[in-house]
Amino acid sequence: MGADAIRCEGLSRGTFSRGRALMRIDRRRFLRMMAILGVVFAYATIVLGGTVRGMGAGLACPDWPLCNGSLVPNVGDAGVLVEYVHRLVAVLTGLFVLFTLLAAILWFRSEMRLVTLSIVSFAVLATQVVVGAVTITSENDPAIVTLHLALGTATLAAALIVAMVSLWPPSAASAALDR
Repeated sequence: MGADAIRCEGLSRGTFSRGRALMRIDRRRFLRMMAILGVVFAYATIVLGGTVRGMGAGLACPDWPLCNGSLVPNVGDAGVLVEYVHRLVAVLTGLFVLFTLLAAILWFRSEMRLVTLSIVSFAVLATQVVVGAVTITSENDPAIVTLHLALGTATLAAALIVAMVSLWPPSAASAALDR
């Protein structure tokens, strides 16, 4: 392994090694950043989804997970561009929610509310992804499109709750949720 390689065997301890030097990360800060970015990108995904719908571009990429048979489509058409960007932002949302979940499980497993809420947030998002695919394969069936929006909103709400809980000190989070 080269000197620049990062070994992650210390991941559960919040450490990474780069060559021989050890790099420590602030676990709480990492969790908070991932959770906040999950909220920001979930909101952006909803806004872009509205743009897709408003432009009538819901089937500009008629297949899923590819777009016009390609991982990276020709984005010369505005409809394809906005639908593809919507999908890319949704992928980033998924990554941030997943990283939040992993951080909660690896580093904050004693904070069961945070772990449970992170699991719920990820589960809602995973359901949203499946419904997003069905939206395409159903050729924008109105009931499926409505469910897709509802789950997008639920994803935002769940991510926001996780972010809020991650911002409180552990004892304050427990006290606030016990009320």
